[in-house]
Amino acid sequence: MLRVRAALASGILLAVAAGCGSSPPPAAPPPAPAETPAVSAPDAGAAGTSAGGVDAAALEKLTAEEAKSGSCDPEHKAALEKLLDEVEANVRAKTEDGKPLKIESFTKRVLALSEAAKGIQLTLSGKGTQVHVIAFSPKEVSLDALAGNAAATTMRSSYKAEVTNGPATITLPKVGGAVPLEGDSRQIEMKPGSPLEVRMRGQGCAGVVVFSKS
Repeated sequence: MLRVRAALASGILLAVAAGCGSSPPPAAPPPAPAETPAVSAPDAGAAGTSAGGVDAAALEKLTAEEAKSGSCDPEHKAALEKLLDEVEANVRAKTEDGKPLKIESFTKRVLALSEAAKGIQLTLSGKGTQVHVIAFSPKEVSLDALAGNAAATTMRSSYKAEVTNGPATITLPKVGGAVPLEGDSRQIEMKPGSPLEVRMRGQGCAGVVVFSKS
């Protein structure tokens, strides 16, 4: 009996050992990842175009060519001249304390700018001693003023934001849409009849108005 029991025990141990040495059943394959929806690439044609539809590269090319040649593109010049006509009309229609402004003189010019300063010389007529110079351009524009032979004491013109009908823009189809304009201004106190020189720097065509009031 002991031998039989020993044999049975040995058989059980062998079975257990065999069970422990067997390979586990293969694991279930991981679930396939969910497909990611395809994302369409942005329209390449929109690159370099502002929210207003202006082609920045075309505008840069236009103004760079104007700065290099020293002359304005005809379409660009006409658009700025139209803007300056509106500025003049707004200035002449403006009132203070219910009375029209007493405009002594008004000059407007359109010229092509570059990094080299370009100046316009004026001799203001009338009795006005307060002079305003306001410039507009699709690119950054800066100006200085000389009264006689000395640098004039200036401040930003109080009228800069009031002489256009809303934000200053021009229509320039060759670069697309309405082109927003940069600007600079000066307000100068000077003696009537004194010569005034306005020096301007920028890139490309710009428009400037100079007016005096008493």
